[in-house]
Amino acid sequence: MTDPNPARGDSAASAAAPGTPPADSLVVEGDNLAVLRALLPAHRGTVKVVYIDPPYNTGNAHVYRDRFGTSGPVTGAAGHAEWLAFMRPRLELAREFLREDGVLFLHIDDRESAYAQILGHEVFGEHNSLGTLIHQRAKGGGNARMFVRGHDYIHIWGKDAEQVAPFVTEKKPPARYETIDGRRMLVDDDFLRVSFGRYRRGEERRLMYEDIETVRGSAKKAEVDARLATGDYMLRPWGDPDPATGERRHAVLRLTPAEQATSKLYSIIRVMNADGSADLDSLGLGGVFGYPKPVELLRILIESQTWSDPDAMVLDFFAGSGTTAEAVMRANLRDGGRRRFLLVQVAEPLRTAYSSTGGRIMAAAPTRGPGIAGPTRGPGAAEPAGASAAFATISAFCAERVRCAAAAHEEAGGAPVSVRFLGQDEL
Repeated sequence: MTDPNPARGDSAASAAAPGTPPADSLVVEGDNLAVLRALLPAHRGTVKVVYIDPPYNTGNAHVYRDRFGTSGPVTGAAGHAEWLAFMRPRLELAREFLREDGVLFLHIDDRESAYAQILGHEVFGEHNSLGTLIHQRAKGGGNARMFVRGHDYIHIWGKDAEQVAPFVTEKKPPARYETIDGRRMLVDDDFLRVSFGRYRRGEERRLMYEDIETVRGSAKKAEVDARLATGDYMLRPWGDPDPATGERRHAVLRLTPAEQATSKLYSIIRVMNADGSADLDSLGLGGVFGYPKPVELLRILIESQTWSDPDAMVLDFFAGSGTTAEAVMRANLRDGGRRRFLLVQVAEPLRTAYSSTGGRIMAAAPTRGPGIAGPTRGPGAAEPAGASAAFATISAFCAERVRCAAAAHEEAGGAPVSVRFLGQDEL
């Protein structure tokens, strides 16, 4: 896959020694079934998170070569057979990429949700199913015929569910974060109380440091002093000065490093798909790709399993606009991690007309061009219907988005992002 803009991409690119797994991130243009097979020997058992948002089954032709055609209209389970046959070998390969504690997120709408879940159970084993998240992606929709469909499903499986860690996220408000001695900390000033139960309005419920021994005894006072000595706790002046002495009492604050301040991920994630368009706007790529997934959604999913594993590998073999790559960068910017991404995207024509469900549809098969630079067109040649004039293929757009996101990541203070851009025939 040739680089049409070396001035923007080469500073972040590096070559790996032949025969060794690359230490950098990778963006590959090609049919994901063939690409996954080519990459598997070097990457088997190395991936912590697989996220895929596969094309939704709308009855149109696949851009992939392993098409399972049908003649005439089909309904019921038979109408899903082509899509399931298309997905099965890819899920089976994805499982081989996963570490024993790895997980796969499959993002899907309600058209294929039930069938996708059964297929996932068959590939991974129902005992390795970790449940389903709801992505609330839209609101409004007053013209809906029956009801407003504002959500998708994210089915999750582990390679070995027994080895998968809990899904976590950063504690949200009313949690309060402060920078103390140059380190971001979660500050809790309400964990040590006089007693637990109901309080009258205006009554101080916090147990002040000066009152600990009187209220809770000398053992508790010694425990708090020990935690103060280790830096787990700190004291902060609290309330008004004593009228008699002019001195203030002190609340005990419990400090937790931000990277350790987590709570369990809630099963409903509210991130609007409109945010995905805003993400592209911020990179100067707005108005080109229809219904991109929002970076924040992918960041939440990735961090939920890599919070304590900031060097993890993330795989997305239906890469689309490249949201997964930017989400990995955003996660690394938060905690200084070195997560890497492995993206695969077929050279599918980039159209501006997309499914109103918020996901890509199965588009007609493209005429291949010379790679990421896009197909070369002769003078006066017409663009395909709905195609973007700036980018001939989704894979070309994806690669450019990765470059722009990497540049923005470094401008925001992140470490340089090392990425290789390859075509299927270069593997």
